[in-house]
Amino acid sequence: TTPPPPLTKPPAISLGKPSLRHRLESYYSLISPDAISDAEKWKANFEIIHAKYGGTVEGERRLSKKLAKKYGDRVRLLVAPYHPSS
Repeated sequence: TTPPPPLTKPPAISLGKPSLRHRLESYYSLISPDAISDAEKWKANFEIIHAKYGGTVEGERRLSKKLAKKYGDRVRLLVAPYHPSS
């Protein structure tokens, strides 16, 4: 048997696109794996989600609330903390 691929370190939790994608993929893998099973469809859906909710704490909060309303709040999307730029 071949060994499993090495684990990669997830991106730091931030308002960045890679962070949101990682957090959403983690969320959906627990709640609705079918949502991310088709890589091309997921990529297109993620771009729509990011354009609508990504990049701001308030946008991520709205997304988290929307997902909790749709799937329940047993597991919630981790929202990036606010970090004022210096």
